Amino acid sequence: MADETTEVLIVGGSMVGLAQALFLARQGIRPLLVERHAEISAHPRAQAASPRTMELLRALGLEEAVRARENPHAQYGDILQAESLTGKELGRFDGPFRFDRHEVGTTGWTLIGQDRLEPVLRERAERLGADIRFATEMTEFTQDPDGVTAVLRGADGAERVVRARYLIAADGSRAPIRTSLGIGHHGPGVFGGQMNIVFHADLDPYVAGRTFFLCFVSNPVVKGVLGKLGGADSDRWVLAPSLPPGADHRGFGTEECVELVRAAVGVPDLPVTLESATSWEIAAWVADRFRSGRVLLAGDCAHVMPPTGGFGGNMGIQDAHNLAWKLARVLRGQAGAGLLDTYEQERAPVAEFTVDQGVIRYLQRSGLDEAAAARHRPESTVLFGHVYRSDAVLREAGDDDTAVVEDPTAPTGRPGTRAPHLPLVREGKDVALHDLLDGDFWLLAGPDGTGWQEPAAALGLSFHRVGAEESPEVVERFLGRYGVQGAGAVLVRPDGFVAWRSGGAVGDPGGSLTAVLDAVLRRA
Repeated sequence: MADETTEVLIVGGSMVGLAQALFLARQGIRPLLVERHAEISAHPRAQAASPRTMELLRALGLEEAVRARENPHAQYGDILQAESLTGKELGRFDGPFRFDRHEVGTTGWTLIGQDRLEPVLRERAERLGADIRFATEMTEFTQDPDGVTAVLRGADGAERVVRARYLIAADGSRAPIRTSLGIGHHGPGVFGGQMNIVFHADLDPYVAGRTFFLCFVSNPVVKGVLGKLGGADSDRWVLAPSLPPGADHRGFGTEECVELVRAAVGVPDLPVTLESATSWEIAAWVADRFRSGRVLLAGDCAHVMPPTGGFGGNMGIQDAHNLAWKLARVLRGQAGAGLLDTYEQERAPVAEFTVDQGVIRYLQRSGLDEAAAARHRPESTVLFGHVYRSDAVLREAGDDDTAVVEDPTAPTGRPGTRAPHLPLVREGKDVALHDLLDGDFWLLAGPDGTGWQEPAAALGLSFHRVGAEESPEVVERFLGRYGVQGAGAVLVRPDGFVAWRSGGAVGDPGGSLTAVLDAVLRRA
């Protein structure tokens, strides 16, 4: 007999698990999240929220809250390369851009450590009703055709049995849940390790007025990344040195960590106070499956990639977003259970592609062979160019392209692609299309598409006729980028991807939309 029940149990309270709780709560589902650690980690780990992640958070009204917690040196943007902080400068290169140079997305990167982003996600998720319990560990679970039964152990050692309809594994790259399910993984494997050393030291005299977001250091003693964690008056920094395969932070005592910091700064007698250290593997692989019955995998337990490019944690957040709207509709009886099969159909190919792009960027420092260099795709394509082919997308006749991505700077608007960015006007106010996508399906119609409005409302779809308030230039942009005529319409899913489009008017718009929704939601 269960002590309590929940619709969704999330195991893992880092960035992906917290994002999953947030997105589900926004959909009206009250999940239970458990995390074995007592509090959010003080280590920054992931260093940036990508434009696509920011687009999703912006739709929930979180952009300002996230940007307010940016890393102290985020405004500088670029990255310094040097032998050490006081040593010879080797060059500079651009870090992630804080604005969109191509007008593909609604916003740009936010340079924020995971330790600063996670509290924002947690606070909003709890405000929306998510039940989040730290210092709580899932010790075992079993599943059957109707749900999952899990044993939870709290900080006091007391155990409770929880019954959930679904379990989401967001338990990181060590992936105990995935391993227990017998799901393997494939890919290049482990390249090495990286350690995070959080420390306190007065580095202002050695920064010497220079501006940089991060400093990449390279000398015979240490190769790694140096970055500030505290505000202008803080002396809190982090050094992330590279480690050989098989090594981790447990092999380094306090003095060894202090010596690495001194080598990175280039000051042999620098006073240093060590706060903490941790480590992880730099690896690349993808799980063989993203689902086993009532258990679904998200984030690092489903895919791991090198940190170069900043794709990994952001991919996990997008896993959570893709999964949330599907779970919510299945749980509410608005969709068939087969809709959850489309999670793996859509996210696994994207994971394969993105892992490869992360590996390519990681290996660029040592030179790429011609085959790998030819696979390199621009950042905008990696972030926004995904093409989904699943049972939740109604592909068009003749669309036999098998590419996982397309160039989002020249969008096709075809089903399966992210809806191209569109500046709209609603009730006299400027609003970007993706700012509207906070949980509903939207039907976008052309300027002559008034016939779509009434059947859309009858089916509970949000509706916008492009041209009702927009300029002729925006109308032209919509028709061109979405590939429809003036009386056509496009159905955009809650995750911002095009599910279906009609090039022009149809004889029975209500019947057509009903059939489309039945197919997309796997009700047919």
